Amino acid sequence: MKKYVYPAVIYYDEDALVYVIYIEDLGIVVEGDTVEEAHNRAGQFMDIYLETAIKEGLDIPEATDFDSVVSAHPKEMVVLVESTLDNRNRAIKTN
Repeated sequence: MKKYVYPAVIYYDEDALVYVIYIEDLGIVVEGDTVEEAHNRAGQFMDIYLETAIKEGLDIPEATDFDSVVSAHPKEMVVLVESTLDNRNRAIKTN
């Protein structure tokens, strides 16, 4: 098993009336009606990204240091999004 953890920035989009979460290291951007929904969807997208990257033999970028992301986004909330892959490189569902 291998666990991946990436920092992500969450902000509220007042025009679309949704929460947006952005995992910059992986180029993943998703939204949700609540912070929890956006965070859960980011985890699902990250699972798919990692499974596909490994299957296709693509490099998976290292996660940026959490404190660096916090420093770069002082007015937004920064959270961690994680994914665990089993020995067959399939995401282990935690929910």
